[in-house]
Amino acid sequence: MSFFKKMMAKVGIGNLDIDTQFHTEDFIPGELVEGVIIAKGGSIEQKVDKIYFQIMTEYRKPSPTQSDPNFTVRETVVIANILLGESFVFEPGESIEIPFQFVLPHETPMSIGVSKIWIRTGMDIDNAVDPSDRDNIDVLAHPHTAVIFEALAELGFHLHEAENEYYPQRNYYLPFIQNFEFVPYQNSAYRSSVDEIELVFYPNENGVEVLLEFDRKARGFNGLLAEMLDRDESHHRYFFSREELEEGIEAVAYQFRGIFNDLLDR
Repeated sequence: MSFFKKMMAKVGIGNLDIDTQFHTEDFIPGELVEGVIIAKGGSIEQKVDKIYFQIMTEYRKPSPTQSDPNFTVRETVVIANILLGESFVFEPGESIEIPFQFVLPHETPMSIGVSKIWIRTGMDIDNAVDPSDRDNIDVLAHPHTAVIFEALAELGFHLHEAENEYYPQRNYYLPFIQNFEFVPYQNSAYRSSVDEIELVFYPNENGVEVLLEFDRKARGFNGLLAEMLDRDESHHRYFFSREELEEGIEAVAYQFRGIFNDLLDR
């Protein structure tokens, strides 16, 4: 019987079962995630060599098999691997609660758009199917980027679209960016001069770096020509320190107003 149970465990029947329960209500990059893993032993004694979390999402990528550059596929990516310490031995039918806490990586994208974010809990067991658990999570804005969202709203812009897009970069370990597209409201002061702005955020504990693409409206023949030649788009990088962001929405909006007006004058 023991041999039969071991063989069944190798294909996942009568194996260890896990359920991850999060105590955290709001998932915010850079902040603590807490909870407990409830693990129940299977039909035989099993040793777990490693317990880990994987923070995961998807991004859109041009298909390598299609000639049309607009044809895309969705790729899954691990944002971070988080190891949960020492090994465990589970007796048959034994239940164990394993408390945990970890910091959600600053690079975790927001739950906006079509890309889901989830946490996969996994255990490594020799000679058996490794048990796992998947939990979709809703990730709010990083505190530093939240201030910028509010500042843009103050200037009359609203979020139009957000997407995780393939964009490998030197000195950045993730193969994608989360791109945010903002457009001006009808009553915005920028309605007649700006088509849209696109932003990518790189937050950390010291502040947030912003990659900005600024798309002006065509004005007359010269403006139309610039638009046709894609010269109406300006790409710039800016860094907002934690101290600047802590000055509040009005102060950050004032800085963005200066940036936009400078770009419109060029």
